[in-house]
Amino acid sequence: MDQRREQLVKEIRTAQRVLELLAGLERRLNERNRSELEEHLERLAASLPEAHTVRLLVESDVRSTRARGAGYAGSAASRSRSKTEGRLSLLRGSLSRLEAFAGMDA
Repeated sequence: MDQRREQLVKEIRTAQRVLELLAGLERRLNERNRSELEEHLERLAASLPEAHTVRLLVESDVRSTRARGAGYAGSAASRSRSKTEGRLSLLRGSLSRLEAFAGMDA
């Protein structure tokens, strides 16, 4: 159970870091500020393991953004942020349930 808890905590920290990066990306795109955008995207992708669900989602949005332009990019970043917020909520709920069950066993 401790291993599962550690895994959930790690996933929560990762999702929180991704949310911060996505919020910055979304802000830059909505302001039409393209400076440092590539660097921001690289940091976002590098902060996640290669097969991580959120990384795959962001990479997909980045490809679409490059194909469709900056106007679409803000919407794509917003969708990614919303999906990440949902995943973070799910992870926190799982951790709470795990800790509640652990408390019942004690």
